[in-house]
Amino acid sequence: MSDHLNELITEARLAYQNAVVALQSADINEALTLRPKVEEARKLVEKLETRQLKAGVVVTAEDVTRMRELREQINSAATLQQTLTKLASILVTFV
Repeated sequence: MSDHLNELITEARLAYQNAVVALQSADINEALTLRPKVEEARKLVEKLETRQLKAGVVVTAEDVTRMRELREQINSAATLQQTLTKLASILVTFV
């Protein structure tokens, strides 16, 4: 489990970093909408990094794959809001 958890943390951190970059390049209206979601993602990633997992949660290879796919989707600002919602929904299952 530890290897999968470490991979998930890495992918989640990269997804968050991609979201920050996309937020910085967004226009003011998009930024106002996206900022709370990016902040929520930051908080969830921090919980994951400190391993504040819910009791009984096991991180699988499939979870890591889902996070990796999500990180790749964040590169498109057009889908950023939807993807940030997915990021939060995945992370909240663990923390």
